[in-house]
Amino acid sequence: TCANFSDDITANSYLPYQPNPSSSNTEWRDNYEYINRANIMLEKIPTVPMTDEAKNHWEGVARFYRALAYYKLVQRFGDVPYYDKRVTDINNVQVVYLPRTSRSDVMDKVREDINKAVTLLREADEANSVNKYVGLALKARIGLYEGTYRKYHNAGDGKVFLQDAKSAAEDIIASTKFKLVTGADAYQSVYNSEDLSKNSEMILYKSYILGVQANSIQAYTNTSTVVNGMTKAAFENYVCADGLPISQSPLYTSTKDFQETLKNRDPRLLAAVEKEGISFRGSDKSLSRSRKSSTGYVISLFYNSASPNITTTGQNTIDAPIFSYAEASAELKEITQADLDKSINLLRARAGIKKLTYVTEDNVQVDGVTINDPKRTSVLENKTGAVSSIIWEIRRERRAELMTWTELRYYDLMRWKKGDYLDYTSNPDVALGAYLDKSKLSENEKKNITLNDDGYIKVYPSNNRVFDAGKNYLNSIPTGQIDLYKGEGVDLPQNPGWNK
Repeated sequence: TCANFSDDITANSYLPYQPNPSSSNTEWRDNYEYINRANIMLEKIPTVPMTDEAKNHWEGVARFYRALAYYKLVQRFGDVPYYDKRVTDINNVQVVYLPRTSRSDVMDKVREDINKAVTLLREADEANSVNKYVGLALKARIGLYEGTYRKYHNAGDGKVFLQDAKSAAEDIIASTKFKLVTGADAYQSVYNSEDLSKNSEMILYKSYILGVQANSIQAYTNTSTVVNGMTKAAFENYVCADGLPISQSPLYTSTKDFQETLKNRDPRLLAAVEKEGISFRGSDKSLSRSRKSSTGYVISLFYNSASPNITTTGQNTIDAPIFSYAEASAELKEITQADLDKSINLLRARAGIKKLTYVTEDNVQVDGVTINDPKRTSVLENKTGAVSSIIWEIRRERRAELMTWTELRYYDLMRWKKGDYLDYTSNPDVALGAYLDKSKLSENEKKNITLNDDGYIKVYPSNNRVFDAGKNYLNSIPTGQIDLYKGEGVDLPQNPGWNK
């Protein structure tokens, strides 16, 4: 799926946009299955012998999952058929084969569901399950996505969604039930914990237990397999310890030596990338635990030396966070210093980075120095739509905090209308990796690696991914579904650009 594309992480094998529509799509199938289950729940709950409080909670759970499923469908496909009741008469064409409902109308229904869910869900249920705060987290995510999508795609007024995002985040903050973990390894602990139940910033996470449900992520990142690597674009996004971008900070040296580029950098970069060194496909030697990556930058977040069976597929048990303010406030043009201080500046403080000071939208400072990142006004940004300095810095922080959350990053780019970030011609740094001094490479390494004129690894020297703005902001509607509709005399239109 294209949600695996990212300008942060480069896959170990080339991933192009597919040229032709698919006959089936698991996201389409699975999300409609969740919707059907939610509709069955909503139909049956009133008949179940339980208290009204319990009925309200489980109605909230059903609405939560229906909202989540439609939100995912709209992200991927735009206009989609909308079912708010279980289909009981499978022979009724008008009931089964519904036309596509406009994305804006579907998202209005999603908003109704998630707002209702938040009022119905218990404040606390069983540990690590859907409750009011999980509902608020989803409400914030939906509101931020839809509000910014409507703004940047000229798809209608999205202010009400942005206000939802802001108010939901405020409610979570005001509850004081969650707080950032602090300490030297706090950031990395989100990614390598054997038990996230002890992490006070977790609203919801996926628990892995040996013999019940396990994963393979450490086996993947700790073997001779060439793993996905951080891109040059992402590596250079991280600020220095003084809070300024590398183009502006006096702490950043101009040398391309890897160890030098790590000095005085955002500690989140030092947590995300293996400091031991560069290790790439075709290298004569790899890092400890036999690690190599597509770009030379080896991701180190997913490693816990205390974990059992580190190199055994299907036997890893580090947990996975599912839900982790300021962006909505900035998009609403309502942001204040207080907003920054209770959100982004807390994250920067945990990382040991100087805080942001808000003066105006285009005057954001660190210790009295106005941030002036030339990338914000680059050719790429002018082509795709330049944003204010405050929004630029908020996006930078989101990127640093959520590194390797590929699907979140992909849909951030989609809602911001920044698909060109994924295009190798428009944004060549997305297909580049670490710098290598060619004079220090062995003859074997020179044969197995391709560098650009500046000495950076070309991850896919013979491939060029192209982003088609008239097509790739949406997935294709599965042709199997179109054919099913057609067989019943009903038209299910394909998304723009996919009929060519």
